Amino acid sequence: MSRRWWLALLPVLALVCCVTGLAVGALAFSPLRERVLALLGLRPQILAAEMVPDDAILYASLSYNLQAQPGYETIRRAYLENPEVQRVLEEWKDQLRKEAEIDFDAEIAPWIGPEIGLALFPTSPEALEEGRLPLALLIASRDHKKADAFLQRLRRLAEKEGRRVEDRAHRGRSYQLWLSEGPQNPPLAMGRLGEFVVFTVTEEAFQRVADRAAGEGQPIATSPRFRKVIQALPAQSVMMVYLDYPALQKLSQEALPRLQPGAPDPESLLGPWASMAQALQGAGVAVELQAQGLRLQSIMVIDRAKVPQDLRASLDAPPISEALMGRIPENAFGFLQSARIGQSLRQSLEILRRNPEARRQLQDMEASLGLRLEEDLLAWMTGDLILAALPAPAGVPSEIPVGVSLWIGTDQPEAARAGLARLEDALALMGVQAEESMHGRQAVRIVTAPTGERILAYTVDPEAVQMVFPADAFEGYYKPARAITGNPRFREIREQLPRQISSLFFLDTLALWDQIERWIPGAERATFREKARPFLDPIQGIGIAGEATQGAEIQRGVLFIRIAPPGS
Repeated sequence: MSRRWWLALLPVLALVCCVTGLAVGALAFSPLRERVLALLGLRPQILAAEMVPDDAILYASLSYNLQAQPGYETIRRAYLENPEVQRVLEEWKDQLRKEAEIDFDAEIAPWIGPEIGLALFPTSPEALEEGRLPLALLIASRDHKKADAFLQRLRRLAEKEGRRVEDRAHRGRSYQLWLSEGPQNPPLAMGRLGEFVVFTVTEEAFQRVADRAAGEGQPIATSPRFRKVIQALPAQSVMMVYLDYPALQKLSQEALPRLQPGAPDPESLLGPWASMAQALQGAGVAVELQAQGLRLQSIMVIDRAKVPQDLRASLDAPPISEALMGRIPENAFGFLQSARIGQSLRQSLEILRRNPEARRQLQDMEASLGLRLEEDLLAWMTGDLILAALPAPAGVPSEIPVGVSLWIGTDQPEAARAGLARLEDALALMGVQAEESMHGRQAVRIVTAPTGERILAYTVDPEAVQMVFPADAFEGYYKPARAITGNPRFREIREQLPRQISSLFFLDTLALWDQIERWIPGAERATFREKARPFLDPIQGIGIAGEATQGAEIQRGVLFIRIAPPGS
């Protein structure tokens, strides 16, 4: 290429570089960047948030851009291609055609876009008393003509049923107002505002969205509280929910006396915990599609400066003991584990005792039982609490299909024995007796009801106190050869939860579906297998955990549902 061509091309290249630089800068530092990333599935779909005023109490967003999610293929194979799911969807569409005279495939699917937003606006106690809850539903449109045609179709159907529909306008935007009789039936407003079809439960709510569409006021997307919650949630999600807790608390405090005269003030019911509620600044939830299933994260933003000093320790949850988890049999249907149960219960008792009436009742109970809760029971509870549901072992009466085992971690076994002996003395006053037997070299206490029925068995060893129901299941539940930590579904779920967790709930749903099917009588069992299991079988396990934190502003919980397509 000649020099003349290079000289002619240089200004063009310079111009292209400048335009590209400006475009990249705009994407990096403007809302357009968020829009592009959202459309690519790399940010939550919160474009409707630009249409919602910044004082909204609640905002939720649902994205249909599933293909960008890591777990789209899993959901597609497990449910979208599931013949039973497709059959139910077709039945729902047929019902919609027959009862509402609406053809989903022809009248809704062609225009509905990738996002749905839901918002709740502030209102007055008088409006709530009249049933006027200012809700707004915003549905993205990808074909405005077909969306407008659908709105006109709804109007004709409403008028056919005798409803009065009026044309209204606000800020140059036209909309329909469906009028209803009676104060308990608020009017419905609907119309298209830019890229969204908007339905609201009051005319005022529609006008507020129209104001935002016209550039009036600030959107919730710019609210510092909203952004703090959103930034703490995963960037890639199909659903997001935001709650302005102080605004919700204010509305409930104002509305409760009118809606339920004479009802006690919520703060009086919470007692010392009311200050904890006042420190809660916002909450959020995000749902992600992962390759192995569905994950839901929930967060709370807490202003620790507003939490009394003596309550701040309750926010700092220690991690659970993975070692004690090794006591749970591998075939457990599920279990709940909470860290340092004694410490948690002592904190709760301390707060309860600040209430004079509660303190008096606790003192009366301790006097009647001859027990001191803190000294005799809580003092030796130095470890975690685990409560597990297990298949009843062979030899247990058939009318008891599920057994229960409870572990309380302790490093003070002698104190535990002494405290439980005092508890036995208190129960003896009610006719409940306990006697000792041996399981190998391990002493086991068998507790019997006044009728002589063996209720449960318990033992104390250097690691924990274990209690078992029914008593005859003790041998099968004590120090199993194979622990839950070897259960493959548990391991898969544990990997999806935070590394440091303060509480854990696990449910082996695949084993539970099998057990439920065995419980169901013959004829109904076939119906359950044919109608319910195609929906249930892909769900093979559920885990819920609270993150262990120290001094953190964000409190986080995670729920994970293990989903496996048929044949995987």
